[in-house]
Amino acid sequence: MAVISLLRSSKILNMQTNVSVILPDEIKFQQKIPTIWLFHGLGDNGTGWKRKTNLEQIVSKYEVAVVMPNMGRSFYTNSIYGNNYWDYLVKELIPQMREYFPLSCKPEFNYLIGNSMGGYGALKLAFKYPDWFSKVAFLSPVTDLSVVPSIMPDYQSVFGKDGISDRKNDLRYMSQNADASSLERIQWYQATGNKDFMRKQSDSFNEFLTTKIHLNITYSIEEGKHDWDYWNSEIEKVFLWLSLKRK
Repeated sequence: MAVISLLRSSKILNMQTNVSVILPDEIKFQQKIPTIWLFHGLGDNGTGWKRKTNLEQIVSKYEVAVVMPNMGRSFYTNSIYGNNYWDYLVKELIPQMREYFPLSCKPEFNYLIGNSMGGYGALKLAFKYPDWFSKVAFLSPVTDLSVVPSIMPDYQSVFGKDGISDRKNDLRYMSQNADASSLERIQWYQATGNKDFMRKQSDSFNEFLTTKIHLNITYSIEEGKHDWDYWNSEIEKVFLWLSLKRK
């Protein structure tokens, strides 16, 4: 297994930024590798999953690549008073990583995972581009932006004064305006700790997706809070759910 810390210059962000990548040790000629796009939460960066979980040990069991971008405090959004992280993600990062490394472009071999703010980002990306992915897992996701001011004092730098109530940033609105057949094709996994401070919002969002959007979601509620102890225990379950090819 190769663990790579990539420093690259982003034209869209107009700055140097980091991406963490895990690749199999042996890659055959012209092989395209199944890929997990793994998103971090608020206050972390692209190294968080490597540093705070058993990710490397788990990934070593499978024939898969993992890409972990640094998305700052962006909520995977083009900031009102900052950088255009959404454009960076969809227009630059994903296509550029596929130029650097032999990553599969086929949706059946592309998977999304995110925790907290990264769960919001994974859902947003899946709703906007459902034909890009076949499986999406969102752990302790931020699904209701009304909680953001309580956890992010600088939220207006991203959303502006009224952005958290703007429907363009609302996951429910995004799901309602996505292609229904494409969303139904995706396999979904949602997980929340039973003591998570956003448990109520998570339950409500799950009910909305299953009853209004008619998605078939595996919903796991286990002992835990909104922290890395919980996400460390959950990530191995997600890898099992993905049914990846083992080495």
